[in-house]
Amino acid sequence: MKKLYIVLIPVMCMTMVSHSNGEIVSGTPLKVGTDDGRGPLAMPVIQSFPVGTAYISSSAGADLFVRGRGGSGGLYLYRWKAMDPSGTPVFSVPVPVSGLFMDSGSIFQTLDRVVHGVWLTKSVLVHTVFDADNLKFTEKERVSLEDLDLPDPSNVTVLLNPDGSVEVILEVSGGIKGVRRHYPGRNWSEDYDPFDGAGIWRGNLSYCCLYAISLPGLLQGPVKNSRLVSKTKFEVLFTMQQLTVVNLGRERGRDLVTGSLFGDFHYYHNSASVGIRFEQKQYVVDRSETVIRHPSIWPSVVAWPNPNSGLSDLIAGGEGAVYYYKFSGQFTSDGKPVYADPVAVLVEKADLYGGSLPVVNVVDWNGDGILDIVTGQSEGRILYFQNIGTDALPRFLNGIPLEAGGYPIFIQPGYAGDIQGPGEARWGYVCPTVVDWDQDGDLDIVMSDSTARHTVYINSGTSRTPKLEQGHPIYCDGLDMHGMWRVRPAAGKLGNRMAYIQVDADDKFHLYWRIDNYNLEDGGQLRLDNGELIGCSNRYAGGTGRCKIHLADWDQDGVKDLIVATAKWNSIPNRESGYPTPMLTDAKAMILFMKNVGTEEKPVFRHPVPFKHKGKVLYPGGKHSCSASVSALGGGKGPNLIIGNEVGQLMIFKREDLTW
Repeated sequence: MKKLYIVLIPVMCMTMVSHSNGEIVSGTPLKVGTDDGRGPLAMPVIQSFPVGTAYISSSAGADLFVRGRGGSGGLYLYRWKAMDPSGTPVFSVPVPVSGLFMDSGSIFQTLDRVVHGVWLTKSVLVHTVFDADNLKFTEKERVSLEDLDLPDPSNVTVLLNPDGSVEVILEVSGGIKGVRRHYPGRNWSEDYDPFDGAGIWRGNLSYCCLYAISLPGLLQGPVKNSRLVSKTKFEVLFTMQQLTVVNLGRERGRDLVTGSLFGDFHYYHNSASVGIRFEQKQYVVDRSETVIRHPSIWPSVVAWPNPNSGLSDLIAGGEGAVYYYKFSGQFTSDGKPVYADPVAVLVEKADLYGGSLPVVNVVDWNGDGILDIVTGQSEGRILYFQNIGTDALPRFLNGIPLEAGGYPIFIQPGYAGDIQGPGEARWGYVCPTVVDWDQDGDLDIVMSDSTARHTVYINSGTSRTPKLEQGHPIYCDGLDMHGMWRVRPAAGKLGNRMAYIQVDADDKFHLYWRIDNYNLEDGGQLRLDNGELIGCSNRYAGGTGRCKIHLADWDQDGVKDLIVATAKWNSIPNRESGYPTPMLTDAKAMILFMKNVGTEEKPVFRHPVPFKHKGKVLYPGGKHSCSASVSALGGGKGPNLIIGNEVGQLMIFKREDLTW
């Protein structure tokens, strides 16, 4: 049975503001355009990790604590507001939390309604208490783990016993399965060689397991009874990410659920009424009794008490949005808990969110004469945002996943498809260009991704009712097109021919010409007006590629130019005078203009220059990547730049505020 997860994902940072005359403020993120303004919950960072729940603002529904990794990071409190008519929890605009907290920790509430945070830093447990009036965690005490035999503790949660004693449960390193391997070089070095001649990753597949220690009270010493509480030392591959105590009903009120790197949730039934006696690891499954696989990589999971039953639903987030799983109240015959499919947790006054590391296209996708947005993103999907406003004053609905061949487009590189190894098996890094590739009057999609393969999705529907066919490889000289990874290819008419520009295996910008839907012929590497080839990268291996190329007549002289969105580690057009590195000491992801001083049939480009917004170099935010599209969206005096930054914000930069 086909599954279609709801992938609607916003962030919260700046807001889209309109002046009294109706004009849009340049460079501020677009908001969700629905009447209620609700969109899925995601922080203004690449990864959003729930770390705990507590009844603070209301006894009717638990509030949620979420921390971020990357960008501004930090810890935020989302206050519960209501249950959406669909049965999804809705939270208010988040507020930042201060005080002492670390990346690894667990937030929970005791029966006296005190909210606690227990954090792990190296070999020390730190107990904090939350001050709701001042939105601050204050340290109470510390417990050292240095004298215990705990191999590399990395995640922690607390199980309270009925007698007041405490079990501290820790994720620790379990070891390596199979032969210990080693690969030369770092993942961005010139000698990096991750796979051997048999196609086997040269690195290690490390596992983790569960240990526990007992305390007489909440972080009160002495520490005693350090022991392995999982059945084996090889429980979960790489990491459990987060541990959470769950209440799943009668005789299952002291159980444990963990996250994982790859998206499985692991369940441990605790048959002890005091202390810990975990049974063999099980999986959390869906209604078809299939192991649930979270929509994105690295999910951190917390128990969220259902307002009606009091039993533990799950809220989980990692790369991108935060999702909600409702507990069915049922178990399989062998004891696996059954949960509903994930839906995005909702937040009020949401920013429109294109997914992490979005690759933005502005096109009229549904043929109604109004410009919409289509984005690729790091999770591996392509999202469509319908504009229910106008081009000048857009209002966008939350994104929905596009399908091809009747199934959602979902690129996952797997074990050997990502050049940085199996640890990135679930990062798709989809980089689409939406264009009328077959010149039949409707929009198709050409793209590359984390595998560096190139694919075309032909629209066999119409301009009003698009219907994408299954993806098909793009060939040149009979071989699958291949080049640097995570590059958005530019595609469009140059003169009377359809052009395709990517970064080739020599790390150079390269022009190809369309022969038919699936085949290209070589048009040669592109050059500057001084004859120099146009290079891309300042690093090797995983540090290569990553730029997003867009073909458009930006300066309105009748000849199409290149707009190139970079990562911090690009060096375009060379490593001596390239952008962002080494030309800018504060290098971040940025947007470059490359004027075509040749013709469309024989393009030649000037040295790139960075766009400036109101006199300052335009940094959309972050370092991993950004993207740009040229269109009339937002109105004004000419085509504008529509930009996506690494945390998923989509922004309009008006032409009159830009210099280049």
